[in-house]
Amino acid sequence: MDFENAPELINPVLLYSFEGWNDAGEAASNAIDQLIECWQAQEIRSIDPELFYDFQVNRPHLSSGDDGKREILWPETTVYLARIPLAHRDVVLIRGIEPNVRWRTFTEEVVSIAQHLKVELAIAVGALLSDTPH
Repeated sequence: MDFENAPELINPVLLYSFEGWNDAGEAASNAIDQLIECWQAQEIRSIDPELFYDFQVNRPHLSSGDDGKREILWPETTVYLARIPLAHRDVVLIRGIEPNVRWRTFTEEVVSIAQHLKVELAIAVGALLSDTPH
């Protein structure tokens, strides 16, 4: 997305989740996926995975479409925009895999996206395992 042509957002809030140690049972990433689907969020940008992932750890997946054509799906971090009717805020959602390398550069890129979109509030969505007996 070219930020020069970015839409004017209404009091945007950022919800973000990354697969990894803080995504027990994929609860956090599944929650973001559900919001993307329910709010019909549109993908507006992705972060190039080449700089941030060790593809021996986060391997790409092979997918087959309805037409039988195969496609390689590389691990990536994707930015979505949800405009919710009657809401007083637009929602920016970021969903991806926590990086294996170059954490500072990755963080700077995420912060830069938030600044360009004039995000007012950022909320991390996570899930941790607990040793709580039932």
